[in-house]
Amino acid sequence: MITYHTLTPNSPLWSQATTQIGAIDWPAGPHLAKRMQTPAVWQPFERVIYAMAGEQLAGFCALLAEDIVPDTPYSPFVSSVYVAPDYRHQGISLRLVQQAEKATQVTDITGLYIVTRHVGLYEHLDYALVDRREDQFGRLNRVLYKDFA
Repeated sequence: MITYHTLTPNSPLWSQATTQIGAIDWPAGPHLAKRMQTPAVWQPFERVIYAMAGEQLAGFCALLAEDIVPDTPYSPFVSSVYVAPDYRHQGISLRLVQQAEKATQVTDITGLYIVTRHVGLYEHLDYALVDRREDQFGRLNRVLYKDFA
């Protein structure tokens, strides 16, 4: 069974999540883990959504003010959506995003952006294309938005 945890720097699972996220082979994991090691940079609404299967990392994403598209007027973002290989094709990525959306309910956030090269995935959750932008690595990405109003 997969359990989902919404983490802040004060959460009991923060250290474990930081270690496990930092150990994955996708560069976004170590990048997020490094940011997690500096809790002072976290804005009050920012979160890590951490999916676990027992004690194993099943997946994660982050709710962040900024993502990999520089110099953009867009914020906040669902960032770094990752599902471990053994847990893919089970809908976990969409549930992670839904948990990030749920975390915004206690804030004044009225919508979220996702930067992705995937086509058709986040549209299942009513995200719509609003822009195309190059990320910090020069790759063209789609910028999607979902309005909660």
